[in-house]
Amino acid sequence: MRILLLFAWVFCCAGQEADPGAGIRPLMESGNASFMHGDYGAARQAFERAWDLALQTAPDNPLRYDVLKRLTSVRAAAGEFADAEKYLQIAMNWRETIIGPDDPKMVDDMLASVAICRGMKDYARALAILGRVMARHARDLGWGSAALADDFSREAQIYLERDDPESAARSLTTALRYRTQLAGALDASLVYDLDRLGGAYLTLRAYDQAEVAFRHALVIRETLFGREQGDLIASVDGLCYSLCGQKKYAEAEPLYQRLLALWIKSVGKEHPMVAIALDKIAVFYADQKKYDQAKEASDRANAIRAYALATGLSVEAAEQISEGNKEQATALMERALAVLEPPDPVYDELRAQTAKIVKSLAPKTQPKTPAKKKE
Repeated sequence: MRILLLFAWVFCCAGQEADPGAGIRPLMESGNASFMHGDYGAARQAFERAWDLALQTAPDNPLRYDVLKRLTSVRAAAGEFADAEKYLQIAMNWRETIIGPDDPKMVDDMLASVAICRGMKDYARALAILGRVMARHARDLGWGSAALADDFSREAQIYLERDDPESAARSLTTALRYRTQLAGALDASLVYDLDRLGGAYLTLRAYDQAEVAFRHALVIRETLFGREQGDLIASVDGLCYSLCGQKKYAEAEPLYQRLLALWIKSVGKEHPMVAIALDKIAVFYADQKKYDQAKEASDRANAIRAYALATGLSVEAAEQISEGNKEQATALMERALAVLEPPDPVYDELRAQTAKIVKSLAPKTQPKTPAKKKE
């Protein structure tokens, strides 16, 4: 990748005297290639050199804007939000000066600025800029447009990030009203806002309202994916929580079992996420003082975690064996065997295999040579 960057730089230097802008595109291509490979340092260097060349071109050269947007992206991807905002503001000033303040792309740049402000946790400024975007969308597209619904969703996410679920719930309610008017009550565009709204109500302990939101989301997901797909997990999980918060245990119990079944189908019965689902079931039963059922769920969750830990130790032991470190491998396998105690149906087969491997790794004892009889 760095060789490609070097060739691009040599190329641009060779043609710089005739046309400073001629070397910009090779540097942009090199920077894009580095960016796509996650080499943000090399990408930034290429884009900065492209910007140095762009500054030698005419002030209205569109390549200036393109380079600035690339610099914005690579700095934001690297978490350097202050620098990203600096380049974005220069790009926005260029577009406003050269093309005009009513250029539709100004809205896209303002939304990029909102995202950067969120990255810097400057939520007040993010909301202020988003307010300008919403005013533009209301003016150009009218109230109730899909773009404005998206704006209210973004506003809600900012409120959630600043721990203001009440304001987030208001924004999400407005977004959902617009989406319903545009596409109907069962459109897929409602799902994520419904999940966020349910989550906001859970935080506010408005469990009855959370139930309504999660039931609505679940109906849409079932319409899209059927009743047994992992895509339903978020809505089923939220619905379980909202019913439990209302002490509607009889309604919640089959949903907790459904949540468990969805996880098992999605990731397999020994996956750690299944253990987390079982933890929730244990809490659900303990809340009802059904301690035997709570213990059963908790024991099963712990057995799954033991299975996962023992499996990880076995993989690490195999790596040690491949490197010739038999002593370390033996220690790891012995630790894995200890994790799988006491016996449990969840990991009986793995326990037997682990014990067999530990035995095979044990030093072989040489049979004693019988002493010779004295004549």
